[in-house]
Amino acid sequence: MKKSGMYLFVLILIGASVLVACGQAPTQNANSSAPASAPLAPVATAIPQSTKTNSTGSAGNCTLLSKDEVGTVLAEAVVEVRDPAKNGDLCVYQTQNLILEVSFIHKFGGFADSIGYMQGTRTNNIGDAALDVPGLGDEAFYHGSSVYRILLVRKGDIVYSFGVRNVTADQSLSSPDNAQASEKAIAELLLPRLP
Repeated sequence: MKKSGMYLFVLILIGASVLVACGQAPTQNANSSAPASAPLAPVATAIPQSTKTNSTGSAGNCTLLSKDEVGTVLAEAVVEVRDPAKNGDLCVYQTQNLILEVSFIHKFGGFADSIGYMQGTRTNNIGDAALDVPGLGDEAFYHGSSVYRILLVRKGDIVYSFGVRNVTADQSLSSPDNAQASEKAIAELLLPRLP
């Protein structure tokens, strides 16, 4: 009985601490010549309609391309736009038959930076040889097998990937060449909108 009472007391203390922390008012700045901190704005419940992105990801990334623009390129109406990562690092545009995934890659794991990531991906021997795409960003190429390639574009310190696939279980594409043309067209729409 004493143990369960102690657990309940600890849970109440933790809950009260969280409530107090969440409800704290901003403190006055120690420097009296600096303006006091303004209260924090309420958390948004929808993806903001931003026109720019930053190097740390932004939920606004998924608003850079409209459903209509993507639908025009894919020749099918976009029925859903998803932000599965909830931070704008991956934007998924789905039509009845196709899925376009646009990734904003700014963390490169074991690679030092975006340049190293592109070099490592280019030479990783996965799929067919990389197919260069001149005129996009600082560097661009298709990567993967000839049946399904994604377009990787490096612009500054961010790598963008564009992949079109079918909604079907096997994700097969009736025309990989059309998918690659669509990926390039989407990249050409997106890149001028980025910083």
